[in-house]
Amino acid sequence: MFGRKKKDSTKGGSEIYRHELPENQGWRPPVMESSFAEEVAGYFDKQFPGRETVVFHEIISDLVHIDVNVMKPIPEDDIYVLYTTGMSDLPMTLPPQVKNPDELKFAELVMLLPSSWSPGGDYAISTDLPEKDSWAIGLIKFFARFPHEYKTWLGDGHTVPNGNYQPITDGSEMGGVILLSFNAPPLAAKGGETVNFYLVLPISQVETEYKLEHGTGELVERLKEGKVSFVVDINRKSVL
Repeated sequence: MFGRKKKDSTKGGSEIYRHELPENQGWRPPVMESSFAEEVAGYFDKQFPGRETVVFHEIISDLVHIDVNVMKPIPEDDIYVLYTTGMSDLPMTLPPQVKNPDELKFAELVMLLPSSWSPGGDYAISTDLPEKDSWAIGLIKFFARFPHEYKTWLGDGHTVPNGNYQPITDGSEMGGVILLSFNAPPLAAKGGETVNFYLVLPISQVETEYKLEHGTGELVERLKEGKVSFVVDINRKSVL
């Protein structure tokens, strides 16, 4: 759990932060200190070539304008690729103990989903999507806004519970997420900035607690042993 006040550290070396809900500040028009949207889109076109992309445009934005880009499956790689743009419009707020903050302050998020996931008929992505499908877009948008809303940061190995580990969607054992560095180099923007990409992977309460106790590397090994794919299976059983 990440927040403004450092609470303590776990045996696995994770610093635990807790958040209080921010005061209601009313609607805040989106701020754009930087804009990497076109470069981010080009980056993913190179990483996942030959795909058509549709965009879930955020109609009303608060603080930052977050769009979710949905890359369609192709026969040779039958998965959806979701990535955000807009999270990197503002730098994240890194604590002073973080080394090389300029290399970590900009980020966007990625999620891989199976072809069985549906973004809507004819890819007409809208707020009318049923909860069984819309949870993915809601989740990645929430975390893209999270560091700006709470004046904090997200990075490799960070875990965040869904409240008190409530299921991310009905019938799922997954009650939180872990963020893992995307398996590709970060984006070197034209202005010299670095934009990092983090994979959003839902995990269960016991998996989150295992990570806090033993560290990210040990949890990743358990996930590998359990043959957990980075392509999200929201209905999978916990490996622990």
